[in-house]
Amino acid sequence: MRIGESLVKNRIIKEDQLKEALRIQVGHHDPLGKILVELGHCLEEDISIVLADLFQLPYIELERIKIDKNIIQSIPVNLAIRYKIIPFKIENNTLHLACSKPLEQRVISNLRRIANRKIIIFITTDSIIGILLKRYHFDSRPLSGAISNEEDVEQSVISVLNDYISKALIMGASDIHVEPQKNRIRVRFRIDGVLNEMPDLPHKMSLSLISRIKILSELDISEKRSPQDGSFIFSHNDETVDVRTSILPNIHGEKAVLRLLSTQRRLMSLESLGMEEDTLQEFRSLLSLPHGIILITGPTGSGKTTTLYASLQLIRSVDMNITTIENPVECQIEGITQVQVDHAHKITFASALRHILRQDPDIIMVGEIRDKETAEIALRAALTGHLVFATLHTNDASSALTRLIDMGCEPYLISSTICGIVAQRLIRLNCEHCRTAYSARETQLKAFNVTGKSANSQWFFGRGCRHCHKTGFKGRIGIFELLKMSNDIRQEVVRQSTADKIKNIAISRGMRSLRQDGYKKILRGITSPEEILRVTASD
Repeated sequence: MRIGESLVKNRIIKEDQLKEALRIQVGHHDPLGKILVELGHCLEEDISIVLADLFQLPYIELERIKIDKNIIQSIPVNLAIRYKIIPFKIENNTLHLACSKPLEQRVISNLRRIANRKIIIFITTDSIIGILLKRYHFDSRPLSGAISNEEDVEQSVISVLNDYISKALIMGASDIHVEPQKNRIRVRFRIDGVLNEMPDLPHKMSLSLISRIKILSELDISEKRSPQDGSFIFSHNDETVDVRTSILPNIHGEKAVLRLLSTQRRLMSLESLGMEEDTLQEFRSLLSLPHGIILITGPTGSGKTTTLYASLQLIRSVDMNITTIENPVECQIEGITQVQVDHAHKITFASALRHILRQDPDIIMVGEIRDKETAEIALRAALTGHLVFATLHTNDASSALTRLIDMGCEPYLISSTICGIVAQRLIRLNCEHCRTAYSARETQLKAFNVTGKSANSQWFFGRGCRHCHKTGFKGRIGIFELLKMSNDIRQEVVRQSTADKIKNIAISRGMRSLRQDGYKKILRGITSPEEILRVTASD
């Protein structure tokens, strides 16, 4: 049976998806499996598992195995690179080899003779083979066994960086952390908000790799003592990705963080963000107001910008003048004027906001309120008949009111302009392929103040499988806390009451806290209690 037919038989892909890939393959020389992965019809792991099954070979997740360098050396470098094989274990005088496709019998016999051991072949993904070959043999060549000039070193580093970025995009990572340690370079991908360790790189590659990132980002490669920020464009599978880079010196060299932003990023609708129906209706009513301020709060990476974009996309129209000031502009929206902060040209949130107000805007979005000047301009804009959206870094909705007072804004101005505040977090979703039901433990019930009949509810968690990279989670949505301003809350703001007092009043009026909103997601089985407890504080 061919691999395409096997994928259809195992219900990994559909018949029409196979036909689409076969049509594309006619004009290309790429393997069918690679085309299916690039089309997004299946995972690279799916291809490898089916391939292993077809040839009756075991499948191995090689990225989760620590390999002794002595075992790597049991196969000559030139043969390892030529046949794309990774020796990873020796047991009972038997060498375990991983490759991305079955080897010919003559090759196996040759390897058995060279290693002077029995050999067992395992199948793994092509990308992990490529990463590990570069990790252990990045300074090796198939024929001579050693790099002889700087050009070869540069080409190897280019290939390594491209492979890691491509792998990160395939796995849905938002960030790549390249961290020089004492004896290695640790590489981690942030997937669904959590860092996952990937195969590391030899420390001797550190200078070349960081220099390559600096060159791409148009940074000063000679500067190694000061932080630097930059960006570059990376192309992957006909998709253009904006890579934002940050370089930070440390005791072992320089750490680089690469943030991956697709320039074809899909705008999300309000309905897909994860708001409960009643919260969504209340938030929609805020969006229909003619003037005032709507604040979106939460830490970095909590999805605030996505919520703002979804809101603007809903209310934009040809008779509206909508202008934003952002740092940076992460997604371009048709029909909206978007301004990017540029300190080199003296474009700050405050200065841009002043100029925006001279252009007769109906709606203004301020990417982030960081200081008193920006906050006061935004508040006065709302007071003079504009609808203003803005973000603020606070832990919950009520803290946003006290934060503005702490910045030096007048309480009467805050109470008369702010209409509503949304606090949010992103939570990981249970993987649909390995989601499992269980009875909640007493400690979990106590954490959510669950008693009575509700204590008998079934909760769910993800066991971990190849579809979720063994994490138990796949994808993210938001949990939300919506505080609508009322007369009694406005009075507490003027009195400069504490955030806790304001929060208690809001809850008494029907506001759900972040943890309570997360609990509703637990009852629907879409996330686990541990995930909600991870991102929320006790009420």
